[in-house]
Amino acid sequence: MITVAKYASKEEAYIAKALLEAAEIQAFIDDGTYSDTRMIDIRVPESSAERARSILADQEETIRSAGGNEEVLTGKPAKKREFKDVLLFLKGGALWIFGYVLIALLLRVFGVILPMNPLALGFVFFVGGLIGIIFGASSRRAVNSR
Repeated sequence: MITVAKYASKEEAYIAKALLEAAEIQAFIDDGTYSDTRMIDIRVPESSAERARSILADQEETIRSAGGNEEVLTGKPAKKREFKDVLLFLKGGALWIFGYVLIALLLRVFGVILPMNPLALGFVFFVGGLIGIIFGASSRRAVNSR
């Protein structure tokens, strides 16, 4: 067996392996467990090495873009998207806390007492945050599909 390509991510390595297997070339992934480089090798029989290198060279852009690199796929850095989700969570949680406290104060006028302990408020914040992420993500998808 001989190494024909090295990849930094498992996604890219599995895509490359699938391309080779589609071309009827037996391919194996060496995940670098016993290596210091942390690169993932694609290994094929020596008799198929030249053909495998040719296939992988032709498909290099496809492998890199489909390998989970969000900057290539969306044009936006992944960290900004994750930060937006955190902001949606905090905003949703804060809005739900505000609403809960407002409703609790209004209901006190009528003698109904809602729990205002940290556990109840934390639960309301958590639920509000999750709903904020869900509705924020769905509104982003709706805007992006236009």
